[in-house]
Amino acid sequence: MPPIDLSRLHVGQVSADAIIPLRHRMLRQGLPLDSARFPGDDDAATLHFAASESGVPVCCLTLMAAEWEGCDAWQLRGMATASEFQGQGVGRRLFVHAMAEARRKSPERLMWCNARVSAIGFYERVGWGVVSE
Repeated sequence: MPPIDLSRLHVGQVSADAIIPLRHRMLRQGLPLDSARFPGDDDAATLHFAASESGVPVCCLTLMAAEWEGCDAWQLRGMATASEFQGQGVGRRLFVHAMAEARRKSPERLMWCNARVSAIGFYERVGWGVVSE
């Protein structure tokens, strides 16, 4: 497959409903569709982002207002990239965009996530560090 032309992807904020199918396919396959809905998805402070091709999300992530060690923070949840788009910079592009938007809205908040072991390398490459087991 030829490399993806990242300029043809639309990156921006979306509704939770727009990303549930991708979340389900990549993170909850084999489980009911509702397992891809997280508590807090519909909170007013929650931010959902997607990189979309022709209107179809190919990468997504969610930022939820959640404390980290007693401080206001954004918790990154449900980051997923469609298999055919992995390893081509789509996730990085979406991550950078979402982090910039979150910092613009709430510059004082920390950012954190619970990551799958297989995703730790990605988070380290975008500048995050491991702070717990």
